[in-house]
Amino acid sequence: MFENVNYNFYKTVLERSAIPDEATFNEYTIENKLFVKRLLDDGMLIEREKNGVDSAVCMMIEVDYITACEANGSVENGGAVSSETINGYSCSYDRSVAQESAKLNAKSIEAKKYKWLKLYCDILQGVR
Repeated sequence: MFENVNYNFYKTVLERSAIPDEATFNEYTIENKLFVKRLLDDGMLIEREKNGVDSAVCMMIEVDYITACEANGSVENGGAVSSETINGYSCSYDRSVAQESAKLNAKSIEAKKYKWLKLYCDILQGVR
């Protein structure tokens, strides 16, 4: 289980590049593995595609990384600029509202993760 949840699989097989390196990828791995393992152990998740669970977990890791970048205002992955120098003048922007909004937006993060699970696996509803 989770043999292919690694940076090499993410980069080569899934052909994704949002996460810049293996160390960053590994920061988000354990939480997503444990979440999906619980669904598998409860019999609520059935793999539909080859390596579907592993692919879904890799994409869930990407969701966590992009969300963290947006919350921190990282420019590389779509975050807004918090300060810059223009023709020798320093200009700062107040990003506190956007950062707080991103931190409080946990419901949509869960929806994004479930989107990937639903693409690669069948999710059974109800109590098991």
